[in-house]
Amino acid sequence: MRVGILGGGQLGWMTILEGRKLGFEFFVLDKDPKSPACKVADACFTPEQVETFLKSCDVITYEFEHIEQELVEKVSHLLSPSAEVLRLKSSRLREKSFYRKMGYPTAEFTFAKGKELYKRLAEFGLPAVVKAEKLGYDGKGQYLVKSLLQVDEIFKNHPKDENFLVERFVNFLFEFSLIGVRSKRGDTRVYPMTINHHEKGILLYNYTSGMHVKEAHNILTSLMEDLNIVGLLAVEFFFCQDGKVLINEMAPRPHNTGHYTLDGCYTSQFENLLRAITDLPLGSTSLKLPSGMVNLLGVSLEDIDLRSLLSVEGSKLYWYGKEKRERRKMGHINIVANTQKEVEEKIKSILHLTYQTQGV
Repeated sequence: MRVGILGGGQLGWMTILEGRKLGFEFFVLDKDPKSPACKVADACFTPEQVETFLKSCDVITYEFEHIEQELVEKVSHLLSPSAEVLRLKSSRLREKSFYRKMGYPTAEFTFAKGKELYKRLAEFGLPAVVKAEKLGYDGKGQYLVKSLLQVDEIFKNHPKDENFLVERFVNFLFEFSLIGVRSKRGDTRVYPMTINHHEKGILLYNYTSGMHVKEAHNILTSLMEDLNIVGLLAVEFFFCQDGKVLINEMAPRPHNTGHYTLDGCYTSQFENLLRAITDLPLGSTSLKLPSGMVNLLGVSLEDIDLRSLLSVEGSKLYWYGKEKRERRKMGHINIVANTQKEVEEKIKSILHLTYQTQGV
């Protein structure tokens, strides 16, 4: 089986490493031949070589959503999840409108174009969360607005005709994720729920919780059906003060909150993605042991005490081999332990060892 991946980042890298167990060949489309996934692929192609890439693949998937529409159309006949799902995710406005149309719970929102943002925020009330329509990930293009004076700062980073999503600020108790996988035959499996902790818009760490929020589980499985997902769907939720759950956003691809599945579950999210899109039986999503994950943000191997980190029992390092940049995801550490309390204690130790001198 020849699998194509749009994007050469760490999600593609882990997908390829997991897919080697299945005997698959992998071909990556990315502008950077030194990207993590390109380093382990059978071949890597640039966007200008898309026709050759297409001839190399039996199926194609993706590791990020921000792909030019022209390219999506060229590969759509082999693409899973579908081009329609990718189009929905390419715009925050489109995504939120879909939730509203289908009756899924999400934070109250409105839209603003360019300088309308002042008026919309004044009408909507503060605090509010403002998000640029495009290229939204890891906190990029997202602002917590407590005063209209902040709007001038937003326009320093965006064109004057930018489209914005304006959301009611949600004072939630915690954020959590669920990841589901759905096969071509419509079989579905759902991974255990994780509690997520962010720092400045980027996931810092998460861990399995042992909780089961039935409403969120039902929302995820319904979304997979409504979108006819073949592959993965990750959904981030807010658990609110009144016990209700709201969708924050979804991602139809491997997700940072699912990295723990490499060591904590019988079948990782990456392997199950490949099983789904190649029409193989889905693997078990059950938890082997309580698990967690810590992202390594903006550090090099020289910055961290590797011996001390790996002396934390149950820890395992995944290093992506990327050029160091501030707050960039350079790698992660997975943790497994006999109890959830132990996992959380080990996460605290790893956070201290990693960020004690430079902070996050």
